[in-house]
Parts: sequence; C-alpha cells; structure tokens
Amino acid sequence: MRKLFVVISGLPGSGKTTLGRQLALALGLPLIDKDDILDALFESKGIGDAAWRRALSRESDAILQREAESSNGAVLASFWRVPGMPADSGTPVDWLRVLSGRIVHVRCVCDPEVAASRFGQRRRHPGHLDDQSSGAELLERIRDVARLPLLDLGDCIDVNTSEVSDVKDLARNIRAAMRRLE
Repeated sequence: MRKLFVVISGLPGSGKTTLGRQLALALGLPLIDKDDILDALFESKGIGDAAWRRALSRESDAILQREAESSNGAVLASFWRVPGMPADSGTPVDWLRVLSGRIVHVRCVCDPEVAASRFGQRRRHPGHLDDQSSGAELLERIRDVARLPLLDLGDCIDVNTSEVSDVKDLARNIRAAMRRLE
C-alpha cells in the first residue's frame, strides 16, 4: 500500500502547525513540522545571525525530507518554496512529487492581515529572529508572499483558517481524496 502524505501549506501565520497537529491526531499520522525541527536545531546548535538561521533552516529542510521519506506517511507542515521566492527561502518542494502517489494538499487560507497579526502575536524560539522586523515590515513581507503563485501539488483542499475548522469533516474529505488516489 502506498504511503499517505498530507502536505499543509499557507502563508506564515496562517495556522499550518495548529491545523497540522489537529489533522495528525484525527488521521492517526505523525506530524513532521519544519519549525519543530528548526527549534531543535536552535537548541542543539545555538542562536546566531540571519545567515546562521538560514543555514539551520536549510539543514531542517533536509531533515524534514529524510524523516518524511523514512516514514510510513505523515502530515507535513512547512512554509513551502514557490516560484518567485528566493532560493534560500521556504522548504523545497521537488522531492514531494516523487514521495508518494498519495499526497493530499491542504492549504491554510486567510487574509495577509490575519496571518501577520497571528505571526506577530505568537512566541517562537528566539533563534527565528522574529523580533528583528516591525509589524509593518512583517505585514508587507506576508502581502508579498500572498502575491506569489500558489503551491501546485495537484488537487487541493482549501481551509479558511480565519474561522474554527471542523477537523473531523476535513479528515473525512482527506480520506475521500485518498480513496480517489488509490
């Protein structure tokens, strides 16, 4: 049987990790979240400047890929690279296309203003260097990302993360999409 992967995408602050944790429980799959991996690297290797953060981010991309490839299926949450992004931004996606014939793409959708507000309110590991941008700079960066093409992994289930999601209903929709892929 082919492995199932649920790939969660969306703007920074759109709710990818929150939804990913809920879906992993509902689907009985592990969650492999890039930010969790990156946080562990900050803990083990320390905090540095922006170049250091980018280096650890690329290392966490490689770890995420290895963990996904060695798993029996998982929910994968990250800020994925799309055309128009710098080469050192976002998690590369080419490997996803050969990972499995059963990928269900779930996109967290919300207004850039909502995503920027959430991003500014959350408290992540200091190694992310989130405190180096003003609220206005953050909003402009998220608006810029919102103008880029969407991640294209085939069929996609959009989830309005501005509202509370019915995770059980979403899990049913994902299972139905899985059956269509078999």
